[in-house]
Amino acid sequence: MKTDHEDILKFYGRQEFAILPIVLYVILGGAIMIITHCYSMKVLILAAVLSIFTGFIFCKNKREFWCSVVRGLGQYGNARLILIFMVIGIFSKLLVTGGIGGGFIWLSTNLGLHGGSFVVFCFIGCSIISMGAGAPIAALLAVIPIFYPAGIMMGANPAILIGSMMSGIFFGDALSPSSQVIHTTIASQHDAKTHKSADLLETMKERLPYIAAAGILSAVIFLLTGGNGGGNGDIAQAQALSNVKGLFMLIPILVMLIICFKTSDLFVGVSGGILTGIVIGLVTGVFQLQDLIMIDSQAQQVHGVFFDGVSSMTDIILSTILLYGLIQIAVEGGMMRKCCDFLSSRKLIQSATGAEAIIAAGVGIVNILLAGCVLPSILMFKDVADEVGQKADIPASRRSILLTAMATNVTAIIPINSAFVMGAVTVIQEMAAKNSILPLVTPFQIFISSSYCLILTVICIAWVCGLGRKKEKSRHLKHLAHAKEW
Repeated sequence: MKTDHEDILKFYGRQEFAILPIVLYVILGGAIMIITHCYSMKVLILAAVLSIFTGFIFCKNKREFWCSVVRGLGQYGNARLILIFMVIGIFSKLLVTGGIGGGFIWLSTNLGLHGGSFVVFCFIGCSIISMGAGAPIAALLAVIPIFYPAGIMMGANPAILIGSMMSGIFFGDALSPSSQVIHTTIASQHDAKTHKSADLLETMKERLPYIAAAGILSAVIFLLTGGNGGGNGDIAQAQALSNVKGLFMLIPILVMLIICFKTSDLFVGVSGGILTGIVIGLVTGVFQLQDLIMIDSQAQQVHGVFFDGVSSMTDIILSTILLYGLIQIAVEGGMMRKCCDFLSSRKLIQSATGAEAIIAAGVGIVNILLAGCVLPSILMFKDVADEVGQKADIPASRRSILLTAMATNVTAIIPINSAFVMGAVTVIQEMAAKNSILPLVTPFQIFISSSYCLILTVICIAWVCGLGRKKEKSRHLKHLAHAKEW
């Protein structure tokens, strides 16, 4: 049996080569995109495969290497996220098939929304959907087919339109009590004295003013800039594509949100939304039974909501599976333990500012290396943050806020390798191939247009410099005193 301090994977030359696959993944992904101008999740898949095989070459125990990659996917939380992508893919396809885009166009034209006002409408709508989705990446892949075509027809700037969606899914997730990100984070951060994990309500209450400020400021920016460079749109075509019946598809979204809030279970919520959507779609006539399942025996093809919904997630699923393997190689090669030991021995953690700077920089770097995949990054760095934070006597709730904020700011949308940005670009490319009026956007355009993420980065810097520290320290001491009385 291996002990907790014995590396499972051994590497030729230096044991630090355990981190080589992740580093190579970032370098290869960025280089291929810059050189070839091919911005797609497929590039990240290629980079991940090449990086894993490079790690295999440097690893001594070859058979154990592949077992490690498999163990990365075998963890419950990791496998769960893969299945979430599939279910969300079906739900997203159901909404599109039900004509929710036409419903939003009808609503926008009747409300007189155009350009910047539609972009704000999109930001709010994406926030609401994300609140129930529980996972930011799944929410993003669900909202793009809904709002992007409608926004282009309503004269919105393409890049800022996508930036509002990117901002909306992170903003909504930050407000959601059913968010997988916040639940994973607070469960991993413990109080130095009581050893209890962070409290959900306390954590959400502490960060609400900062999150709300970032959201409101983002909405103002989208209103002012959302119509710039977006053209006049095509109101006539928009009206031709508008369909008030598409608004019936808001009912499945509402059902999903209600179930998710009551059960805190994304699978149950989305399943309820899918079943509700099927019934409503068939009853109202917005789609037919063959739209759900269609088998073409002559062409040997299968189509429909269920199959196309799952297949639309193939690239993000493959990329995520390979990414889990890269993470596990680093973990079982001992690199995360060495990182934790190194940081814990630094004098910098003796001050709250120094410790928070370590936590912020650490999770930010890990998030960039892991293509902005929020949950894997937090899972990989949570133990380091917990140990460093406890030694510096930083409240568990404050650590939780810092971890989630740093994992959802600009570190999640780096243009050269972000799963969010590349996922968005891939979906847009697929839609543009079928609809010539839809323009393409570059990863960098999405990056500079995601106002919420940019503003949140500034807040994180201010946070590390001491924003709210005294107030939260006082609140934490009162909370401990109250707990002792009981």
